[in-house]
Amino acid sequence: QSEIVDDASGEETFWLEMGTHTCFNSYGRLLNLLESLDLMGEMQPREKLRYRLLVDDQLCAIPSRLHWLELFTHIWRIFSLQKGERAIADYYSTLLGQQNYRDLFRHAFNAVVCQPADAMPADMLFRKRPRNKAVMRSYTFPQGLGTIIEALAARLPIQTGCEIGNITRTDDGYQLQTSRGDYHCTTLICATPAPAAALLLRHAHPELSDRLHWIHEVEIESVGVVVARSALSLEPLAGIIAVDGDFYSAVSRDIVDHPTLRGFTFHFKPGRLDDDEKLARICQTLQIEPHDMDYTFYKTNRLPAPAAGHHALIAEIDALLADQPLGLVGNYFNGVAVEDCLERVEQELQRLTRRNP
Repeated sequence: QSEIVDDASGEETFWLEMGTHTCFNSYGRLLNLLESLDLMGEMQPREKLRYRLLVDDQLCAIPSRLHWLELFTHIWRIFSLQKGERAIADYYSTLLGQQNYRDLFRHAFNAVVCQPADAMPADMLFRKRPRNKAVMRSYTFPQGLGTIIEALAARLPIQTGCEIGNITRTDDGYQLQTSRGDYHCTTLICATPAPAAALLLRHAHPELSDRLHWIHEVEIESVGVVVARSALSLEPLAGIIAVDGDFYSAVSRDIVDHPTLRGFTFHFKPGRLDDDEKLARICQTLQIEPHDMDYTFYKTNRLPAPAAGHHALIAEIDALLADQPLGLVGNYFNGVAVEDCLERVEQELQRLTRRNP
């Protein structure tokens, strides 16, 4: 999700991520996809920069919020403590100490998932995967991660602006009633958010639809700003983690240098500020004036909000899917990272292929 603007010099374009912003060499399925799209040669390293904490409207280093003695007396539990069915707050306060979790890690985790993270299952965050050391640790592309979507779209027959009115089950598959006519398929895959899948499948699979309704979502109000380098005194950084306040984080475009522009995407908590108040908050944080913002972009994103019992709910959904010619993929199964979504795609394709070779 990149916004592209023309540099005033006309020499370069400038992109700004409004959603997903980082890919890693541990995303093996994504690397396979990039290879099939002939994009491996276009990968571009991200500059190694630090995150800063925003505490009482002051930026500070992350280690300054650590309680070191508490950390040293708790961290040894990493060798025996299992995530299991624990929530993030329970697991990490046990592993790192209550004060460390309260003063630092809670806010860092909130920033990662752009929502209150306390009740989320701990095993959905920071899933360990093998790294491909032949590939740079983290990367993007000359025009941002939107390059991947554009390359995929170029190879697929896609219809946009086509409203789906109803999906019904037939003897040999599904009938889709749309604003552009009816379609029939023997196998159907819904790559939508859980609430959309619940609505689409309410007639064809009412039991499944009922389970999907239990998966809640949260809204994130994102604002991107582009500022001239000369207007900012702020040192280059990877992003800002807010300790409480009106936003979760601000992700910086500084990880890819540009000669004249800098960009930031602020992920605001929903319903707290109007657009003018958000811009005022951004100016306060970056220590700039409103006229310093050359471009502004607005986007509302939605993310799943898994809580206790999430894994049991997904198990029920998978049991209902087991003998159906229907696939469900998305970011509400294994996690919200790109690789988590691709893992679910792989699992569903394998299941559907076994069912109908």
